[in-house]
Amino acid sequence: MPPKTRISRERIADGAFALVRRDGIDALSAKNLAKELSCSTQPLFWWYANMEEIKSVVLARANSMFEECLKSGAEGANPYKAIGINYIRFAKEQKQLFKALFMSDNNGRDVLSSIEQMPFILDALNTQSVMDKECSRIVMREMWLFAHGIATMTATDTAQFEQEDVNRMLSDVFKGLLNNYGEKPYKNE
Repeated sequence: MPPKTRISRERIADGAFALVRRDGIDALSAKNLAKELSCSTQPLFWWYANMEEIKSVVLARANSMFEECLKSGAEGANPYKAIGINYIRFAKEQKQLFKALFMSDNNGRDVLSSIEQMPFILDALNTQSVMDKECSRIVMREMWLFAHGIATMTATDTAQFEQEDVNRMLSDVFKGLLNNYGEKPYKNE
């Protein structure tokens, strides 16, 4: 009898990520993951204490991919606007990962608080306008809410948006917020 092939911790994480990326976070179960890996459920629990631990690994990887996407820039857009564009692009291109990160029970994770843990967003905003810290925080949160609405409709296929419409809407809302808070207009639309 040939020796059994041992399934690595990394292969389990890769399989779980692929499963969630394709079928969504609700598809992540021991049975489905074992099927994805063509093995029994036993190897999963050699390496991981439970499915929650596997889910945490998947969400951490999805979050890293998300942050990398946000930082990637967008042709012809200033750094802050590029973040909004990329947020919506991530929702379009990685629908299941977007839903897992922002549209499911994330163990009480507050989506708005999570943006404050990404200082590069506030840094990008501050390169585009001159405002005090509190105004920057408010503008960032309100822009995030607006972009999240578009991204959610995109991820759920409840609306489709042309890229030029997304660009225009993000600019219009940003200009309105800056006007509302009496700040100097931003540089390079």
